[in-house]
Amino acid sequence: MFKQVQHALLRFERVVERQRYWRALRDTLTLLFPFVLIGAYVSFLNQAIFQRNGFLNRIYYLSHWVPGFKHLTTYTTMLNLSINGIIAIIGAFAAANFVARSAQRDNLLAGLTAAISFMMLNINYNYFSNHGQATGSRFLENNLGTQGIFLALLVGLITGWLFSHLARRPHVHQQLEDQAHLLKRAHQSWVPMVSALLLFSLIGYGISFVSKGGLNGLFYAVFTLPFSNPGASVLAIIGVGSLSNLYWLIGIMGPVDFSGNSATSTVQNLEYALQHGSAWGAPNPVTLHTLFDAFANVGGPGMTLALLIAILWRSHNRNYRTVAKTSALPVLFNINQPLLVGLPIAYSPILAIPFLLAPIASMLVTWVALKLQWMPPVVYPVSKTMPGFLTGWLGTGGDWRALLVSVLNIAIATAIYLPFVLLANHVDEGGQADA
Repeated sequence: MFKQVQHALLRFERVVERQRYWRALRDTLTLLFPFVLIGAYVSFLNQAIFQRNGFLNRIYYLSHWVPGFKHLTTYTTMLNLSINGIIAIIGAFAAANFVARSAQRDNLLAGLTAAISFMMLNINYNYFSNHGQATGSRFLENNLGTQGIFLALLVGLITGWLFSHLARRPHVHQQLEDQAHLLKRAHQSWVPMVSALLLFSLIGYGISFVSKGGLNGLFYAVFTLPFSNPGASVLAIIGVGSLSNLYWLIGIMGPVDFSGNSATSTVQNLEYALQHGSAWGAPNPVTLHTLFDAFANVGGPGMTLALLIAILWRSHNRNYRTVAKTSALPVLFNINQPLLVGLPIAYSPILAIPFLLAPIASMLVTWVALKLQWMPPVVYPVSKTMPGFLTGWLGTGGDWRALLVSVLNIAIATAIYLPFVLLANHVDEGGQADA
């Protein structure tokens, strides 16, 4: 049975790889990997070390003895914004570039057009108030980073399609570009260029009347509706968690904020623990926070720390091992975008299955442990950059049973990922066996 599923997934993977637009998506994510990896390390430095509530800063009191700590905080924050804040623009450029190149059209002009179109789609049309006075930023800056990757890829693919169908002639590259040839390139591509710019500027302007956050903001407003209040139902929590991970798979990263430390149920649990000196007997043992946040996001969405372990343990795929080794430190601190982009898990027919299944298994194990009162619920606030396998332990006030459940969840998630990692041993970039 397993071999039949294995062969079916391999055939599907190879068929998908032959599709021009799908291949453009995969190539775009691969091209983004070094930028996302650098951005992940910058995020780790900024959030875990050079922020006052950072996990490592709280442990080692770095802000008290590291020279120039405030300047380093400012510098790493600037790096974080300048690298991670424009990832989506690069994605739009690359997606259009790859689509146009596969159709033998001017890929450079297509990429530049897509990047500008994406920016036009995210102009803050409320920058000038009714009285003509400037307010806020000229662009919707939150949409230009990883949160905007889904829309950026869509803009890039559409722009590439316009170049593929509206450009007059196939594009011929020249080693030395002279002015005459550059002007000829612009002449042959002016129709798709104008069409893309006009299309996305009109969409952006129209959306501004109904959404201050632009089209991306409107998308996320709709996508976050199911997350409002799953309550204490384990099925509802599993559904919400799975939907969130599905969003991450298609490039909708980052905006869905779960119950965390501010939900009413979490605050009630914390108040109870402070009054009684223990997490045992907290009034809300089963919540989105106690199941999903604390135990099903180890290494980031999709339990990707388990994927990292499975790759380093049994994978023979050179690309997978390279991505895993370089991404290990950020993943340990729950920053898993390098794995999502570099493998890539996003838009992957093979790795998408365990990415969805592993967190479900973790939530079920945690639910059983809470229902049978094998451990207390997570009640204490923890840093977002805390290593995921420690969240349950510290969130329960240092209960060893919560740590044991976390380790068990990682082991089960690794077992879920392992068959798919072994399957990927037989697939490389061209669909051939990897030595």
